[in-house]
Amino acid sequence: MRALAGLIIAGPLQAVLVVSLCTALSFLAPPITSLLSYVGAAALGLYSLQNGLRPGLIVLAGAGLATGILSELLMHQGIAVAVTSMFLWLPVWLAAVVLRMTRSLAMAMLSLSALGMLGVLLTYLLYGDPAPWWQQQLQLMADALAANPELQLDSATLTSFVDQVAPLMTGSLAAGLGFAAITCLMLGRWWQSLLLKPGALRAEFYALRLNAGLSLAGIALSVLAAVNLGIVSSIALQWSLILMVVFLFVGLAVLHATLANMKAAKGWIIAAYVLMGLLPQALLMVVVTGLLDPWLDLRRRTAKTETH
Repeated sequence: MRALAGLIIAGPLQAVLVVSLCTALSFLAPPITSLLSYVGAAALGLYSLQNGLRPGLIVLAGAGLATGILSELLMHQGIAVAVTSMFLWLPVWLAAVVLRMTRSLAMAMLSLSALGMLGVLLTYLLYGDPAPWWQQQLQLMADALAANPELQLDSATLTSFVDQVAPLMTGSLAAGLGFAAITCLMLGRWWQSLLLKPGALRAEFYALRLNAGLSLAGIALSVLAAVNLGIVSSIALQWSLILMVVFLFVGLAVLHATLANMKAAKGWIIAAYVLMGLLPQALLMVVVTGLLDPWLDLRRRTAKTETH
């Protein structure tokens, strides 16, 4: 990993090569190769962290051109792959620039949340509530699944599922993209710390926190999403899903730092991630922990316990 990171920051051509090659290959045999798209975006994040806004933007543009050419040669889908990749590259580049300027993981993550919330707001302003469109598209998929006799799926159950999911799709997509961008940013920052200051990312992640005002804003959005105020509640619901990603990472930071303060075995953190993967309730608890962190302050409490 250190050698790969060194290659990426060696120059813009090397960075373009890694970003474009990983991205183009990620579309060859999904989902097996899909993780390579994260590696490519993380490479862009690393180069932007190391060199700043304009050099990062140059690599982004060059990688877009190179990815388009490679994808056209390999799959005859150059434009589609290049445009699709931009939806991840641009947020990663933005977050990397913010992190370089502010030296704050929290600010970088919040910039991604702001970008996602702006995208949702523009969608509502330009097209109105997108839930009916999502319902139509999802219902077509549900009808196709129900028509397959081998799957033996109940049409009424699928329709009920569509009705529940459609109002969440816009915010869920924005939240998923935000999660992917933060993951790529963290990988890029880890590479940078390997080269410059091993262990720096761990310390930064353990210290990740949001203030009480932002937590109160998150709670207020959740309350607004729960009441029936029409399109206002609908937008609040989408925004809540986007902010949930940031609070998830804060909750994970609390979990890691607290277990580190308690000198718990690594098996505990592995068990926690397995539990989050199996039970949505466990994942929600981590989000709530991040949301309530300004008042719970588990990191400070466990640090005091360890000290005294």
